Amino acid sequence: TEMWARRIRYNAFIEGKSKFDCDYVITAHHANDLVETIIMQLNNGCGIEGLRGTPKINGFYFRPLLGYKKSSIKNYIFKNKINYVVDETNNDISIKRNFVRKKILLPWEKQANNIIDRFISLSSKAINSINYMNMAIDKISNDIESINGQIIIPNKLAKILSPTQFVRLIKKLIGETSISWRRYQWESFIQWILNSNIGSKYNINDYCIILKDRKCFIINSQFTSPIEIEIQKEGEYEFKGIRLIINKTNEMVKSKNPFVEIIDRRLLSKKSLKLRTWRAGDRFKPLGMKGNKKISDFLVDIKMNRFDKEKQLVLTADDEIIWLCGQRISDKVKVTNKTSNFMKLSIACQS
Repeated sequence: TEMWARRIRYNAFIEGKSKFDCDYVITAHHANDLVETIIMQLNNGCGIEGLRGTPKINGFYFRPLLGYKKSSIKNYIFKNKINYVVDETNNDISIKRNFVRKKILLPWEKQANNIIDRFISLSSKAINSINYMNMAIDKISNDIESINGQIIIPNKLAKILSPTQFVRLIKKLIGETSISWRRYQWESFIQWILNSNIGSKYNINDYCIILKDRKCFIINSQFTSPIEIEIQKEGEYEFKGIRLIINKTNEMVKSKNPFVEIIDRRLLSKKSLKLRTWRAGDRFKPLGMKGNKKISDFLVDIKMNRFDKEKQLVLTADDEIIWLCGQRISDKVKVTNKTSNFMKLSIACQS
């Protein structure tokens, strides 16, 4: 009920902000509200994040009274004879915050006059500590590589960070430093970090997945949808950040670039070409091998990580795989001493 009411209230704030074309929404949260929030966070088993309490500025929300105790505000109101409204629902102690306010904080404040000040100091120390940690994480994040839309975190770096520091680094790398995570998000992610096996994946949020690979962690910021494109004729094709070039050539020497191949053009005459994502059960005859091999086994043998596996493409001719793109051509289309007509295949991903 409390969360439902809060959602309704903040939706009303957003509507009012839009209606009156305002830059900020100013709320009257005070120091006692801050303390109530910290006590509730402690009850939920929070870490240092929860000890910060309510943020003074959060997006377009501004809470200028957080540094003032409720007693000081009431004294000011009575002294200046300012009218105010009492929300009767605040007396309902079945609501968690009201229980904390009336049954925990109010008696505590009567016994210890400076308890609110102590919590304000605690909040300030937590904020400063987190700011220092974030500064250190910022410096570490500058050395993290991003390759083709994937963020690579070496295992040796992960090992010198505590699980909490590692999560904080991940938050920085995906742009969520200023977004508060709930306790279950921290705990479930930390459990995955500590207990996951190689090849395991974890959904960080709606748009990022992290993979535990052999020598590193990999964050993939884009979900991969299967590709299937019919190639009508020789030429250049661009789609979904991929550029494929198929042209006749006079070159006969194999390029050192694995994304460029020379094959026997005659063997593709009148065949229907298609570029697609590989599928379970796919097989081909790798160059230099006598028999066929499953694509899945080939990718395991070269120790390709799961993210790259999901994006691996194949070029087919009449539905037979002639190129595991960027890895190996089929032995069936190789150039021999009888080849007189050459075709150049080239593929590149545009990050």
